[in-house]
Amino acid sequence: MRLTSRPGFALPVAIGSMVVIGMLIAGVFFTATQENRVGGNTINQERAFRSAERGLNHVYGNWKNVTMNAMAIGATTRFSYDSMATKGFTDTVQVTRLNSNTYWLLSTGVAGSLAEITAGRAIGAARHRTGMIVRVSPLTINFLGALTLRGDVAIGGSSFTSGADHPPSDWQCPPAGTTQPGLATSSINNIDLNGCKAFSCIDGAPSVLVTSAVNDTNTYFTYNDGATWSTITGAASLRFSGDQTFTSILPSTSSGDCNTADLANWGDPNRADPAGPCESYFPIVYFAGTTANTVHIVGGVGQGILLIDGNLIVDGGFTWYGPVIVRGTLTTQGTGAHFNGGVMAYDANLNDNTVLGSAVINYSGCANAAATSANALVRRMAVRSWAEMF
Repeated sequence: MRLTSRPGFALPVAIGSMVVIGMLIAGVFFTATQENRVGGNTINQERAFRSAERGLNHVYGNWKNVTMNAMAIGATTRFSYDSMATKGFTDTVQVTRLNSNTYWLLSTGVAGSLAEITAGRAIGAARHRTGMIVRVSPLTINFLGALTLRGDVAIGGSSFTSGADHPPSDWQCPPAGTTQPGLATSSINNIDLNGCKAFSCIDGAPSVLVTSAVNDTNTYFTYNDGATWSTITGAASLRFSGDQTFTSILPSTSSGDCNTADLANWGDPNRADPAGPCESYFPIVYFAGTTANTVHIVGGVGQGILLIDGNLIVDGGFTWYGPVIVRGTLTTQGTGAHFNGGVMAYDANLNDNTVLGSAVINYSGCANAAATSANALVRRMAVRSWAEMF
């Protein structure tokens, strides 16, 4: 019997199958690796974007008027937030002052492996930038005179009310502005001149302004850019409620810095060289309550915006720089108060206001402007305020 050669094909087929299967497995691993990298990069891109947005919102939500007002036009300042260790991202916000009341915020968020970011490698790290334009709008409070009162008022003693513009000493104020009325009221019959003959204790242009605007609630509680009483009381730096008595309001420091946690620290209106740590602190001081509540302040100094839902009694020579708005009645007695700015009392129950003792009320455009600028409202531009840079 003759034998015939019969080469086998199983081995080549098996080897070929192994090669194909290996290629398929390699392809799967390659695709999975790519998908994992794309997914990781996508996550990091999203985290970087959210980090950039967090930076914008943090600066916007914690806007510091004192810091921003000190910037020159065209100048920049930076704020950094490092959450790499806990959340895997960092953010830097550059703020540029474009003009007197407009700022450009550019936020750069970085997310991913700290080692890869440090090494400058793109894989595993992502960067995203967003920008926003904001506008700062100082409050405009419509003072009709140095003293605006809706109800009856007894004025006398050795008190003096002046509508002449009084720039505070050493405040680097512009020249004095136009003289305002000393007292604004709805009727001359509302005034009881208790020892103040022929309005000798009131000075201004005119000394007494009779106007129906005194009876308009918008004069007291509605301001510019849609701001209201609720807007500014909601932004209060110091908030109290009910009946309150303060016997000494004075600036205080902690570790060399202004101690804003001290409830009796209402800023420092005295100017020194070098500047005191509380000179730039202009708090909004708000006493919540009703017209049945009374706030009694005895002595001390402060600056900012003073807002009171109830009644205000002042003596002991308390000195204040900036706007004062009282929903109830105003009473000064003894050594009285020394207000520099503007005072308004809505007198919700139309009880008698009393300006007696040694009270001094001076209109001061500079003091009002300093207090309102320090508490200016920051708003996004109405149109196209936000942009995604890349």
